[in-house]
This record gives sequence, structure tokens and C-alpha cells, in this order.
Amino acid sequence: MAGTLKEQDLLEIIRQQAQQFERLEAEYLALKAENARLKKRIEELERKNRKYAAPHSRGTRKADPKPSGRRVGEGEFTYKRAPIPQQITETVEVGVPNICSACGFSGALVFKRLDKAWMTELAAERAQQLTEYHVPVMVCPACGGTVRGLHADLAADQYGATAHRCGVRLKATLQVLHHEVGLPQRRLARVLQLTTGIRITQGTVTQSAQRLAAEGSPLAAHIQLLEADLRAAAYVHHDDTSWRINADQAWVSTFRSAQTVLFTANPQHTNVELRSVLGDAFQGVLVCDRFKVYDSKMLDQVRQQKCLAHLIRNADEIVVGEQKRPGRGHAYGIRLAQLFRDGIKLYQGYHDGLCTREEYRQQGEALTLRLEKLLSRAPLKTKANERLRLGILEQHLRGRVLLFLSDPEIPPTNNAAERSLRTVVMARKVSQCNKKAMTYMRIKSTVETARLREQDPVHALMAFRC
Repeated sequence: MAGTLKEQDLLEIIRQQAQQFERLEAEYLALKAENARLKKRIEELERKNRKYAAPHSRGTRKADPKPSGRRVGEGEFTYKRAPIPQQITETVEVGVPNICSACGFSGALVFKRLDKAWMTELAAERAQQLTEYHVPVMVCPACGGTVRGLHADLAADQYGATAHRCGVRLKATLQVLHHEVGLPQRRLARVLQLTTGIRITQGTVTQSAQRLAAEGSPLAAHIQLLEADLRAAAYVHHDDTSWRINADQAWVSTFRSAQTVLFTANPQHTNVELRSVLGDAFQGVLVCDRFKVYDSKMLDQVRQQKCLAHLIRNADEIVVGEQKRPGRGHAYGIRLAQLFRDGIKLYQGYHDGLCTREEYRQQGEALTLRLEKLLSRAPLKTKANERLRLGILEQHLRGRVLLFLSDPEIPPTNNAAERSLRTVVMARKVSQCNKKAMTYMRIKSTVETARLREQDPVHALMAFRC
């Protein structure tokens, strides 16, 4: 009997110690996270006091930083020859050496081979093509009206103060420098002058862009074709970012399929703008985040794949928040994030040829069971975890979380739309948005679609006689 009591006492002591250990571990993790946050805050304040330091500066350099480049014996290295230029404007014959730099021998050396090297340089005259048109101006003997000669390269109003204009290739190149390379419009004139000697004004660039993207223009008709391509696509990524039009709040939407990118500027952020592009009979899959716009009743019949990268981010944020509190509330977020990461890894593995379609289906069923087990739990103790569980459960019941497991061609993330918006966000920071949003979005859509289709954006814009 005494032995039994002692065993019970020992078990009780072990249980209490285990509870104390868990409590101390939770406190340790919370203190560790708080310590990391305070260190980061201290570094930010120190950088703010040192006004000469860059915003991303770490303050001190590493004592022994890693050298740049590939390590010896690691990775693949292939010798690539420089491409041979097609047009040679000048040939220089280099003199034959007669002294060996290794041993100092002086005399006739034995010929081994003839190497070729090239140097590309801007010509001193910075060559440009300037075409002069002699346009006859006639007078009608019947009414006395003036009649000008017509030419395909000239506009009807190209005379007088506006007689000198940029050609099609030059205007297309300027737009590509702005929309693809990211040069601000106010810098284009200076870059063009330095490289070619051509002098233009910023107004020239702006006005040519407005004429290119005007209503009824060939480019406007091309945008309608891009919208038709999106409506017929198997899946379309969609995302938004803030914008300003005439100092008013607006949004830029990006629609991206496998072969098409389309940007639109909208004064509102509702399902109306989304359906204006995709239409009410869209049969593909909409890849998007969990923003409330996509839960509209008008989109009930649209199949959706919620971005797993956003769900991972939501779960990770809860894990960080729960680490500051005692208990094991952060474990739920860790399990959810790991499940979604496994789903992305399965999708990538299938497209890399690491598993067959049948293996993809079987592993997908296992992931579905794991998710249903996590979502069918009793109400969780922490509000953040319960809110996340209910939000994901609602989307899962509508078949919008693991839809990509039924068709491996459906992407599980919305990263494609995020990448498309990246250049728009950079332009927003540089230019503080613009007044002619429609012009910008139409040209931007044409340039980005040409890039996605591996076409030359300059040639793509030249086709519209910009």
C-alpha cells in the first residue's frame, strides 16, 4: 500500500513538473520573440538617429563576409562564347608580338591561332534617321479650299509647329523604356539625348501615349481581344493595389492567365469591376486571396482557388502572436502552415516530374483529410486561431482551398498576380500615380502581355502605328 502511494506521489510530481516545464517553455518562447522584436526596434531607432545611414543598413559589416561568386568545385560552370556581331563597321589588325612576356624571348614567334574580339561603342555622331517629307499643298479652284497631300507615315495635322514628330519605332521604344524598364517619363528625354542625340520634350512622350491608347484606336481594340482571351482562359489570377487618379483614391487590378496580362484602373474595388472583365459566364478558375469581394453572391458560381501563400502568411502571423502568450496556441497555426506548404510542394513536385498523376491524387486525398481534421476541431481557445479556423472552413466547404488537387494545372498560389503588380507598385512610388490612368494601363497591358508571350514589346507597339 505504501509503495502504491509513493508511486502515485511520484507520478503527481512528474505531472506537475511537466506542466511547469511547458509553462516555462512557453514563457521562454514569448521572451525570445519579445527580445527579437525589441532588438529590431532598437536597430531601427539607431538607424533613424544616424541620418547618413541607408534605410537598409545593418550598421556594422561582418568581420569575415562570404566572398561573392561560385565556390571552387561547387556548381556547374560552362564556357560561353560571346555572340558574333552581324554588322562590322570597322576592322583593326593588331600587330604581331615579338617578345615573350613569360621568359623575355625576343624574336620571331610561332603562329598559333587568330583570336577575334569586338568592342561596341556609341558613334560620335550618334546616328539617327531623319526623313524629310515634301508635302504638296494645293488650292481647289472651285471653292478655294486647301488640300494637302497624304502619306501613310504622316498625320493629317502634322504641319506648322507640330511638323516635326517622332517615328513609330522611336515612340514605341520610349513607351517600352517607361513601362518595361521603369524609367520615369521626365527622365526619358535626357536618356534619349545621351544615347542618340535626339532632343524631345516630356510632352512629346505623353501626347504620343495618349494618341496610341485613345478610344477607337487599334490598341484599344487589342485590349478588348485581351479581355476575350481572359474570359476563355482555364484560370485567371487576380489581385489589386491602391492607386490615385487626379488625387482621388482608386485601385489597379491585374488579370493574368498563362498567356495574357491585363491591367485596369477603377475608382472602386467591388465585384462589378471584376465581372466587367471576366463577364458573368466565366467558366475558368479564379485564383485570388480571401478578400471579401470574392465572396459576393454574384461570384457564387465562379470556381475559386484561394492563394495558399496568403493562408500560410495568416497562419504564421498567428503563430508569432500566440508565442507571446502562455499555452500551446501557436501549434495550431504551425500545423496549418505546414499543411499548405506541403500542398505547394506537391504541386511543384508534380510539375517537376517527381510524382505521377495517380500519386498526385493519392497524396492530395491525404492532404484533404489532414485539413478536414484540423478544421473540424471543437472551438479553439484563442480568438485568433478560431477566427482563422472558421474563415478557412467557410472557404473549404465551398471547395476553394484545395481545388488545385483536383486539377494539377490550377496554380495553388496567386504569386503570378503579385509579380505582375510589382512593376505597377514601383511606378506608383516613382511617379506618385498619374492622371491618364487608362492610357497607362492599356500600354502597360500590351507591353507585359508581349513579354509573357516572349515577343518584342517594341515590335508589339509598332504594330499599332504608335
